[in-house]
Amino acid sequence: MRFSPELQKSFREIVGKLGQRRASKLLRIVGGPRGPQPELGRRWREKKIDELQGIVEKAYLPHLKHWVDKNTRRVGVRFNRGRVSKDAKASEVRDRLTKRWGGQRHLVYVSFASAKRSLKVGRSDSGFGRIMSQQDAYYFRDASRVDVYFPKRQKKRMLPALECALTHLFPPYHYYQKPSARKYRQTCAACHAMKLVSKTARELYPT
Repeated sequence: MRFSPELQKSFREIVGKLGQRRASKLLRIVGGPRGPQPELGRRWREKKIDELQGIVEKAYLPHLKHWVDKNTRRVGVRFNRGRVSKDAKASEVRDRLTKRWGGQRHLVYVSFASAKRSLKVGRSDSGFGRIMSQQDAYYFRDASRVDVYFPKRQKKRMLPALECALTHLFPPYHYYQKPSARKYRQTCAACHAMKLVSKTARELYPT
């Protein structure tokens, strides 16, 4: 994975700050700057880990977009405000896609309030039934469009990774929890790298 020079610089600066605080007690032996010096605290470390993970996530976004485009078929459904009521948007998605895609059980959907504002990223192992079960939820009632992604291969195995990748690409407006992972199924490349950053940083900079 290639990081831009700007992202590399930001990443190195944060790592440098972590190392500096970690070595503060050792540097006092030879005489440090006057006054109290900040030490490596848990909350501060976790904040810096979050910043490192944010840099990694940003670097992975082009890769995730390419992976999604290569491995899925995307079908969008736009709603005509004058023709489709809020209560009927989920059934509109089902009705317009069933004829061609009704046999697909594995899918991921993204609802949008506007062109770039995502409301919900979700997955289904039971076709459009999952979407219909949420027809009263705000993320369908307030949606201006819904994009549905159908995996081209390894449909069941790649579904959690696809949902996670789309969550990185289109962060929902209300982001309460990360998509759940499943054992023996494909994992998101960005999350794998972000977990590695977190694990390594905690090992190198214990508090």
